[in-house]
Amino acid sequence: MKWHVQWPAFVLALVGVAFFAADRLTRTPTVVHSQSGGRAQLEIPVARDGHYYVRGEIHGEALTFMVDTGATYVSVSREFAKAARLPAGIPGYFSTANGSAEGQLLKGHDVVVEGLRVSGLTIAVAPLD
Repeated sequence: MKWHVQWPAFVLALVGVAFFAADRLTRTPTVVHSQSGGRAQLEIPVARDGHYYVRGEIHGEALTFMVDTGATYVSVSREFAKAARLPAGIPGYFSTANGSAEGQLLKGHDVVVEGLRVSGLTIAVAPLD
């Protein structure tokens, strides 16, 4: 049995796949704020790279957070901590995908995410790539 491809249909299918991929790769994430029972809620769509990102700030210094539901702390780089004038913290070691990293823990800080303030969080300051 011979496999016969109808070229116009095949080309149209490829064009459709290309347009679908281009749409998925160029979507701009948006965040929806809503109040439900007195609670604020963020809806964060997936970004084109498959991760989830939100805009926020710590000590008035803006940054983009990558959401990691398995993370123990809010992690920032040493460079960001310096720019945000974060105080020195408690020395600690962190287990990362690249092995163990030395850093500091800063307890009791506020983090603003898409305009919503979360208080009393622990921030991990570590070398991040």
